[in-house]
Amino acid sequence: MKKYIYILLLLLIPFALQAQIDSVQLQKLMEVEVVSKERPLETSSSIQVIGNQELKSLPAIQLSDALKYLSGVVIKDYGGVGGMKTVSVRGLGSQHTGVAYDGIALSDCQTGQIDLSKISMQNVSTISMQSGRGEDIFVPARLFASASVINITTKKPVFKKKPINLDFSFTGGSFGLINPYFLIENRIKKAKNTDDSYYSWSLKTEYLQSDGDYPYDLHYGSQGDSVSHERRNNSDVHSLNAEANFYAQFNKHSELNAKVYYYISERGLPGATIFYNLNASQRLSNQNAFGQIHYQNYFTPKVGYQVNAKFNYDETRYLDPDYHNVEGKLDNKYIQREYYMSNAVIYKPFKQWNISLSNDVFYNNINANTYEFSQPERLNCLTVLATTFSSKHVQLFANLLNTLVWNKVKYGEAAANENHWSPSAGISVKPIEKENFIIRFFYKNIFRMPTFNDLYYREVGNVNLQPEKTNQFDFGFSYDKIWRNRIDLSAAADVYYNMVKDKIIAIPNRNLFVWTMLNYGKVDIFGVDLHCNFSYKITKWLKILVGGNYTYQRARDITDENSKTYGHQIPYTPFHSGSAFATIETKWIDVGYTLVASGIRYTLGQNISANQLDPYADQSIFIAHDFNIKDQVILGFKAELLNIANAQYEIVRNYPMQGRSFRIKLTLKY
Repeated sequence: MKKYIYILLLLLIPFALQAQIDSVQLQKLMEVEVVSKERPLETSSSIQVIGNQELKSLPAIQLSDALKYLSGVVIKDYGGVGGMKTVSVRGLGSQHTGVAYDGIALSDCQTGQIDLSKISMQNVSTISMQSGRGEDIFVPARLFASASVINITTKKPVFKKKPINLDFSFTGGSFGLINPYFLIENRIKKAKNTDDSYYSWSLKTEYLQSDGDYPYDLHYGSQGDSVSHERRNNSDVHSLNAEANFYAQFNKHSELNAKVYYYISERGLPGATIFYNLNASQRLSNQNAFGQIHYQNYFTPKVGYQVNAKFNYDETRYLDPDYHNVEGKLDNKYIQREYYMSNAVIYKPFKQWNISLSNDVFYNNINANTYEFSQPERLNCLTVLATTFSSKHVQLFANLLNTLVWNKVKYGEAAANENHWSPSAGISVKPIEKENFIIRFFYKNIFRMPTFNDLYYREVGNVNLQPEKTNQFDFGFSYDKIWRNRIDLSAAADVYYNMVKDKIIAIPNRNLFVWTMLNYGKVDIFGVDLHCNFSYKITKWLKILVGGNYTYQRARDITDENSKTYGHQIPYTPFHSGSAFATIETKWIDVGYTLVASGIRYTLGQNISANQLDPYADQSIFIAHDFNIKDQVILGFKAELLNIANAQYEIVRNYPMQGRSFRIKLTLKY
């Protein structure tokens, strides 16, 4: 009981811990003003945004589908709607990529990576991905603590004549896809003659089901001398999620948002397509519930304050009914909990200068029903002092992050406590005042803590692991131009270099089933990201939108000069990858085309032909239209033909992707 009282006190007084480490002066600093993100290219960091209109054009039913259209992103996809999907940005691995949902980070202390297949695209307004940290410094400290951050922003209610909005959609498609969705929004109260004050709530529910029994070709032999036609099995998924939101806009300076979220799923884990053994029986069940609250208030034009709090519960059950042990099965259950509290203040001494101080405290633990499980606990304290300075032609930013970590276990030996300082700085220059042409540079030092699996997983974990340390350098430019409100062009290019030290890797120990985690690796990453969007409104009823991204990435293992993998590309990182889209919007119908392509990749560290995965190109088309009935009811439909060339490819070896398929979506909005 004393332990939980102590944790509660830490959550209520999050600045107290940092005060013990010479932060008296930091506490005296107030905070800064939010800088608008309506033009995300005007920043010293690298940021990409997919807006609501673009999301409508992309074949995206899950978050991973949309992220494929950002440069520098590698998605690990195990196939099908129910297959696990993780993201890596600029070659740094999924554990270095933070994912925030309405400004508050999602977490998985067990693996350190977020399964993107659990995040639906229904009711998403924008997706942004930021490497580095630019002018937006009035955020929780946790958003400074990753190499890159993906932020998912959901739609806020907008009311016109009536106080209630209804949104219903139904998506169906190949291989038993069923995806109904329902949303209701209600304005409780609105101040007379003003939009500055209102209260509203929303409730959404969504169900997803897919059999996942898609066909694929299985090739026998390296020369393709024999091919059999198979169907994927044990790839089904059934999931349900519900989300309730409350919005309170007290005035134009003060707001409160609260969210309660629940997700439950049960799915099969399709096995690797190993010759003559294509059956899989393992199942994965998951329940995730969290509640979060955000309050923000600008007391004066110069001083603002925000507080964020969250409780997260996650339960995962892994069942292998064919496991050879005394019980005749393996039935493991893992339960994670997180208690999170964040405070941030912003102070603006004068118009061009912002200063912020953010402090986050969060506690994680995990329990399991496995034999001799260590039951680890971790208490984290993150504190960030950040500043920006802006003038007509120059913007500067800098921040310093301190990370304190306390580790504890109930059984066995705990990992060492940690205390790290991570600096970051950047500059952007606008040479011509009337032209939106930006030249930018940033440097960021960051690290990632070993996950609970890295440290404590039975016969694999290593409690002596050090954090992975990363130095990021980025140089880029961006240009944005609008001509006569008809032509809009935006383009950006970034050249980056990342160095990872003390990389955590797994190497075989006694046999291929008993591995050991070691700080053994060093990775040298050089890359180029290019992206461009263009739109042309030809007439009132005709508009063309085209865009594309390209990434070149050389991510080399430079751990040991005597190793066979020295200088080779790290696994599952393509040298070349890219995406493109084209949409024609008319009065009667919208049509579009999308492409996602990747060059060769290697499944293991040694770049030999036996480890090579072939290039692929996945193309899709769609038609869509919305019928507006008296500005009160909108009926819509969208028909998609996915992977139109029926390309047979793999993103992860022996996990074939889905071939040609279709989806039809019907919507009703009131």
